[in-house]
Amino acid sequence: MARKWWAYLFLILLVAGGGVGFIWQEATSRLETELGRWTEARRAEGWRITHAPPERAGFPIAASLKLSDLRILAPNGLGWHSERTTLALFAQDHRQLRLSFEGAQRLSHPRGEMPVLGDSLTARLRLDGQGGTLEGDGLRFGQELALRRLSVDLFGWAMDLRGEQIVANGLPRIDTLHFTGRSLQPLGVTAAAWRAAGGTLSVERFELRSGQASALLSATITLDAALQPEGRGNLAVTNVAEVISLMTASGLIAPQAAPALRTVLGLAARVPPQGGPPRVELPLELRNRRLTAARLPLGVLPPLDWR
Repeated sequence: MARKWWAYLFLILLVAGGGVGFIWQEATSRLETELGRWTEARRAEGWRITHAPPERAGFPIAASLKLSDLRILAPNGLGWHSERTTLALFAQDHRQLRLSFEGAQRLSHPRGEMPVLGDSLTARLRLDGQGGTLEGDGLRFGQELALRRLSVDLFGWAMDLRGEQIVANGLPRIDTLHFTGRSLQPLGVTAAAWRAAGGTLSVERFELRSGQASALLSATITLDAALQPEGRGNLAVTNVAEVISLMTASGLIAPQAAPALRTVLGLAARVPPQGGPPRVELPLELRNRRLTAARLPLGVLPPLDWR
């Protein structure tokens, strides 16, 4: 009798194991199918995507694919190169692929590549091609930029970007950065093609905070005939003296113009009705790389090379 129970138990385990294996095979097959569909759709849009043959992994707990030497390059020259990537369906929404990046990472741009290091870096890509999310902690982009926390959410042609504790060469430390904006034309194309299509970027919110100082910008930006940014907007500044020091250090304000601006804007600052530190609001204009605030010259921006 005992032998029969052992036989039954063995049969149950065998069937259960076969069921788990079948489910895992089906899940990894779906992953390969979805990866292939997403890749082909992006290639049809002009993207270049390559990787080594995927390896199935995660049995029996999870279904995943291991990708080596993943390279993604958009038509505008921006791209990503990952030494190792683990791909899985996002647990909370199976309409998204979850990518975990491991090993050496590099950010590609039109003038070369930049190494990227981080404590953690993951991405979610929508299977319908409408965007995704990138999240990272302890990120370092070459020797130029470091962030304690980065979150980027893309949907269609809209972006929401948040950063914390940002340190960049030549700049004071930035506690928080928040950008929300929307392009009125497709992203991912070259700068010339974007301009030819009537490219317009609506900056709904670009806010920087450093200590007690903050700057909040809303603007509409296009590209001129030389493919340089131009546009108009409104800037609200809290703690004017600190913000001017920040903008001077970043090269947005010429050093010789800083004292006069600090005096004039300091006199124009007012305490908001709800209380708090003094605040000044003024119109901005960028044309021919020259930045002005209420018609006062702030400085000249360096040219952008899109090649």
